[in-house]
Amino acid sequence: MALDTLTKDKITMKEKVNDWQEAIYIAAEPLLAQNYIEPGYVESMIDSVKTLGPYIVIAPNVAIAHARPDNYVNKVGISLLKLGVPINFSEKGHEAALIFVFCSTDHTSHLTILKQLAQVLGDTQHIEALMQSQDKEAIITIFKGDD
Repeated sequence: MALDTLTKDKITMKEKVNDWQEAIYIAAEPLLAQNYIEPGYVESMIDSVKTLGPYIVIAPNVAIAHARPDNYVNKVGISLLKLGVPINFSEKGHEAALIFVFCSTDHTSHLTILKQLAQVLGDTQHIEALMQSQDKEAIITIFKGDD
C-alpha cells in the first residue's frame, strides 16, 4: 500500500501550533515550496473550514485539509504535519494531531492516493503508530506497509 508521494521532505513534525489555521499553513509549506500549490490554495482550504465547519477532521486525531481543484494547484500531492499536541478545529473538539494537506488538479487524478491513504488511516493501529512516531523515517515506514 505504498504511498510513494508522501516523502520525508513533505512531512513536518512540530510539538504544537497556536490554532488550526496555523496548522494548515505549516502542513502546506512543503507543497508550496515544491510548487505543488500556490498560496491561494491554502487560503481556499482555510475558507472552506470557516464556511463548512471542521469537516476535514475525518477521524479522531486525523484531518485532511483540501479544497476544490483550481488554478492554485499545479500537480497532485500530499503533505503531513504531525503535532505532539493535537489542535482543535472547533469549539466542540474535532481534535487532530495528524494534519494532511491534499491537492489535486482535477476530480479524478487523486483517487489512487486517497485510496492508499484510506487503507492506512482505516486501521487504528496505524493511526496510533503515526501518533507515537518520533521521526519522519518511522512515518514513511508506516505508509510503506508490507510492500
